[in-house]
Amino acid sequence: MSRPPTEFLLPTGTKVLVTNLPSDLPLLRQRYTHDDPPVQIEVVLHGSAEHRAFLRESHTHHAARRAQLRERIGAEVDDELEEVREKLVEVEGHLKRIESQEEEGEVEGLRENFGKFGFHAKLRMIEGEGEEVASSGVSVVSAATAGEVGEVLRLWRRPVIKQYFHRGLLWRSAENTEVMSIELFLDLLYVGIIAINGDHAAEEANGHELLRFVVTFAMSWRIWSDVQQVVSWFKTDDILQRVEILFLIACLLGQTTNMLQAFNEEQDSFTQLVAFYLAARLFTAVSYAITGLLLPLIRGMMVAQVLNTVIGAAFWIASTTISKESHYNPLMATRLILVFIALAIDLFGSAVPVFLFRYGTSHNTPFARWLARQFEFFPAINIEHKVERTNAFISLVFGYSVVGILFHNTGAFPLNAFLGKAVLGLVQAAVFNWIYFEVDGSNIRTHAIRIGVRQSFIWQWSHLLLSMSYILAAAGLSKLVVLTDCGNAPLSSLTASSQHRSAPDLPLGLRLYYCAGLGLALACTGLIALSHSHKDPAAGTCRLPKWARLANRFGVAVVFFCLPAAGDRLNSLGLVAVTTGLSLWALFFEVWAKSCRTVSFFGEGKGAGQGYTARCSKRRLEDAMKDDGEIDVVKLGRSEKTSTAIAA
Repeated sequence: MSRPPTEFLLPTGTKVLVTNLPSDLPLLRQRYTHDDPPVQIEVVLHGSAEHRAFLRESHTHHAARRAQLRERIGAEVDDELEEVREKLVEVEGHLKRIESQEEEGEVEGLRENFGKFGFHAKLRMIEGEGEEVASSGVSVVSAATAGEVGEVLRLWRRPVIKQYFHRGLLWRSAENTEVMSIELFLDLLYVGIIAINGDHAAEEANGHELLRFVVTFAMSWRIWSDVQQVVSWFKTDDILQRVEILFLIACLLGQTTNMLQAFNEEQDSFTQLVAFYLAARLFTAVSYAITGLLLPLIRGMMVAQVLNTVIGAAFWIASTTISKESHYNPLMATRLILVFIALAIDLFGSAVPVFLFRYGTSHNTPFARWLARQFEFFPAINIEHKVERTNAFISLVFGYSVVGILFHNTGAFPLNAFLGKAVLGLVQAAVFNWIYFEVDGSNIRTHAIRIGVRQSFIWQWSHLLLSMSYILAAAGLSKLVVLTDCGNAPLSSLTASSQHRSAPDLPLGLRLYYCAGLGLALACTGLIALSHSHKDPAAGTCRLPKWARLANRFGVAVVFFCLPAAGDRLNSLGLVAVTTGLSLWALFFEVWAKSCRTVSFFGEGKGAGQGYTARCSKRRLEDAMKDDGEIDVVKLGRSEKTSTAIAA
């Protein structure tokens, strides 16, 4: 059941009706179109531009009336009334926080996330259990009961939808989705997966290893995404959910033990690799099927997920039926075709139900109406949880590059080329970390997931390419650090374990891994930045617009791609130095271009202080200056007669 529209009056006497549901807007406007004067009615959508314009008009009118009343009753009486009103509001606020302290905290945290990732008129918050779908068999999160004191962890609970689309609106709970401890436990396994897969790819930098790395990493990424999606969509908080995730982790472990010998001519473990992968995927499909039975209103989405998994599994099983004797003849191409079709279904098949959902809500054909009924309730991604988990994964990727540059010295003071390359590699990792988290990840007005479907998919799959390419580059860097193809790089200064990784020259395959990996990773950060809507400084104050900054970044990525053409003219030390210099240039250019012309890079400038402006009465300002403590500019700004500038 939808909420009734709220209303308020404009200074002209026009009544404004505010509806929460976009679907009710044309019906209400049609109903009140033919009303005769003197009653004039405007119907607007909550949070729309018209709604905000009417509110500003009313605010301006009432502010002017207040100023007129202040002149009539006198400034001193008005100040006393204002002070009493402030104290009354303060006491009422304390009472409300006492009555609903827990709920207030959750709502405030949700508003902070809206401020960070963007807020729009089609987003609503679920404040009570079953408020929108109480009679429909779907559970929703209740902010009032989310944190019961002394709650016991149960063996099984009915799944709860954390957020969903319904009737053109995104409904989500006031409760923030926290990262589960078992998700962090899963990340520990991925530390080993990234290291094992990357190191093995760098041992023989060729096309065969690149193929094996891409396939096995994409498979492990799919299982990681499944765990993240289940936790983001549903809340059960029971023992069974933890056991299910632990089973997926066990399957991932079995898959990892077989990924290095996949596509191997002598000892092929491809069938075992696919078996563990399908065990995890089909187990997730069974979980979706059970959830669809328990929650009928999202059954359409659950059926779509099950079909996507089953169709992909059919291609995976078909790829294992090719006999081992035929792996390395022309039939090998058939296996690869089946593998990449299965990967495409697993990775990009989630776009199909999204397309069907959007088609059903935007068309009026019989098929579209049927789709609209099937996908009337559509589970949505929790942006805060998705971003936090993705950032954690990228941190693991950057962390691998830092671990990979480590080498062991025999005892002599290591002021040599090995240490120089390691330090340059460390600077390079810090630059990429800075660009991803500080340059692109800050000052976001609206997150890509909230902007639209296209931006959401660009953001999501750019992270997969970023992870794979940077791991290959980091794996190549770990080999470059211990190469002896440059001066002041004596092999005797390395321990036996580091000597085993060393080589006298730099092969072309390693150059391609390193340079192309860095170039693709930098280009992916540019795509991620393009997908977001960032907050820009005031008009005319930013040194360069966003497109110009990103054009420079893509240009540096092109230079990275071209560096292998230098061949032997760049040894390992020269190559690492050039790539680090280019990375630093990209970072410094970004920092300079994002800055304001009116702000100095060095301190606050000569004679510059910090200024605050508040509107307050002269008497209140003088009273505040008598105290030795700090001046609360916000409280001083309650009065509107005098505008006073305070310089700190």
